[in-house]
Amino acid sequence: MLNSHPSPKRRTVKRRRLNLREWLVLLAAVIAALMLCTVMILHMKLIPSGTDGSSVRISLIEQLRGWQPFMESEGALESKTYEMAPVTEISGIRDGMVDDGLDLDQIQEGQFSILILGLDESRSNTDVILLVMFDLRGGAVHILQIPRDTFVPGFTDFEACKLNSVYARGNPNRTPVQRTADCLEALFRVPIDRYITTGCGEIAKIVDLLGGIPITMPYPITFEADKIIPQGEQILSGEQAEWLLRFRRDYTEGDIGRMKAQRIFMAAAMQKVSGMGRLRLLQVIRSVTEQRLIGSDLTVDEIAKLGDFALTLSEAQFTVHLLPGEGYSYQPPVTHEITSYSVWMMHKQPVIDLLNQHFRPYFEPEADLPIADLLTPADYQYTGYDSDSTDFQKLGDGETFIGK
Repeated sequence: MLNSHPSPKRRTVKRRRLNLREWLVLLAAVIAALMLCTVMILHMKLIPSGTDGSSVRISLIEQLRGWQPFMESEGALESKTYEMAPVTEISGIRDGMVDDGLDLDQIQEGQFSILILGLDESRSNTDVILLVMFDLRGGAVHILQIPRDTFVPGFTDFEACKLNSVYARGNPNRTPVQRTADCLEALFRVPIDRYITTGCGEIAKIVDLLGGIPITMPYPITFEADKIIPQGEQILSGEQAEWLLRFRRDYTEGDIGRMKAQRIFMAAAMQKVSGMGRLRLLQVIRSVTEQRLIGSDLTVDEIAKLGDFALTLSEAQFTVHLLPGEGYSYQPPVTHEITSYSVWMMHKQPVIDLLNQHFRPYFEPEADLPIADLLTPADYQYTGYDSDSTDFQKLGDGETFIGK
């Protein structure tokens, strides 16, 4: 017999829609959970720290901090033992314990030095040589401009003994960048922590990635007939920046005039970078990495920490110094083609004084350096470059612009 009772009706439950506030709370909870999971994964000790089979592991965040994204082309500077004595007492801190608070892998606490080399078109000579010292405890950056023709006998097989040839023609048992670093460390007794190398063409691309460099030119430059940088305020393109950095023909001071013009560019570039947002800078760094526009053994962590330090400084705290010396006509003992070469002869005592004061603040002062003496101080022809320094604020204000 069929059941005559009607089937029970299903109850339908209407789900209440979440209002905007509840959606936001839910979204925030999901994002927080994802961030927590990400942080946990980044800090998990999952990655072997070496190839020796040890069980020591590091986290992904530790590996990223130690990543050297630009090192493929030049390798890393060799670790060495330095004989320079650290300060025994400075500002009440004894036994060389100078804490700069940045936790960097540096040779001497308190300072961090980077060698910057700008290569010519053939990538065989270093036409731009800068030693940049971050005084982390003193709150300053000192930039030493080293003329490419600096006389460095014993470090290159080129008979003119010019510094710019050490990169290609120095110690064959060293990498090119190591040759130059070894030369400067031996002569100046200033330890070099890291390096950066690039070329004129690469600098032009980097300037374009930055969106150009706003600059006020104190005079026009005619690099070639159809390659002119006018006088006045403008935004330099990458190509124009290359013209400015390479131009030297009309300067009465020759290559020193070009180096002084490069100061204008450095100050303008620093002002541009310091005014950019962090996200935009990260995008530029990513593009520089992908296009391999520089070589360097700097790690991501070091770049971030040094960049943050630099952004805390004013323009007046960036000082540019010219290596003391003068132009000199050097006659090699044995020559095959040219009887004399124009070199930059360092003035020994002014070089010692400059380095002691600004480039080794946390080492005991050096009384002597192995710098070749071609003339005695009494025979110097010109000493005007022995105290040639300026800062980015003065450069930005136009106080030290040079004429032609």
